[in-house]
Amino acid sequence: MSTYLRISFLFFVSILLLFSFANISLSSQGSMNQQEALLHANNAIGNDIGNYTLIDHNGKRFNLRELIEKPFIVNFIYTSCGNICPTLTMNVGKAIKDSGNDFGVKFQAITIGFDVENDTPQRMNEYGRSFTNDFKNWRFATSDKDTIRRMAEDFGFFYKKIRGGYNHLNAVTIVDSSGKIYKHVYGLEITSKEILDPIYQSINRGKGDSEDTGFSALEFSALINNGIKLLCYEYDKSTGTYKLSYTLLIMRVVELIIVFGIIYSIWAKGIRSLFSRILGKGNAISHK
Repeated sequence: MSTYLRISFLFFVSILLLFSFANISLSSQGSMNQQEALLHANNAIGNDIGNYTLIDHNGKRFNLRELIEKPFIVNFIYTSCGNICPTLTMNVGKAIKDSGNDFGVKFQAITIGFDVENDTPQRMNEYGRSFTNDFKNWRFATSDKDTIRRMAEDFGFFYKKIRGGYNHLNAVTIVDSSGKIYKHVYGLEITSKEILDPIYQSINRGKGDSEDTGFSALEFSALINNGIKLLCYEYDKSTGTYKLSYTLLIMRVVELIIVFGIIYSIWAKGIRSLFSRILGKGNAISHK
């Protein structure tokens, strides 16, 4: 095996080991397992949405499948969430604004409250008015406990009630015009491009565009951002924000030192050889 291949293999092993250590730490604290939540969400891509009866912000019942005449955005929230849910909904609103005249013509949106005890039609109405005046194309809805549970399962959306709120997956979902889940966009600070690109991809798919089933570079960046928050930050329920935990940060640093220490002890000769070659080439060039 060449030195380059060894170093590449070393890199991937280090990443796997790091996430293994991270999962152990998260489990020991009873926190949400991020990888399981992401895997569950990703497995839902391609699912047909079911016949879900929802109640909109005016108390009117409707079926979710009424929206599938064109692609639509879905984001799950709970109205008493202090910061995270409003941030995600605000990102949806910005994407809608940035789409110009395409909103309502080419796609729609729906925000769904999953805290069925508190997310009443009135609360959804109040929540919605903080983000839009166009309730025709952007609905805010809720439903009964069983419907929300089944819907979340089909969408691959993770949520769990905890003291003072909920743990939940931070994501925006794109459903295509055939009623299939086309894409999840993960993160806390999602850009308009990240939301709008898969919408237009799903529209143009029949015109020869290939279906995008993997993580984009932007999504990967968002996942890393979320991973850092889950691994090194603690959620403050009183403010609804993440705060750096120095204890967790030190644990992560120690884990990294251990992982790279083990890897270096195994691959030390190959690493020294690679750097010797790089430095040797550099010196050869500088003396020309």
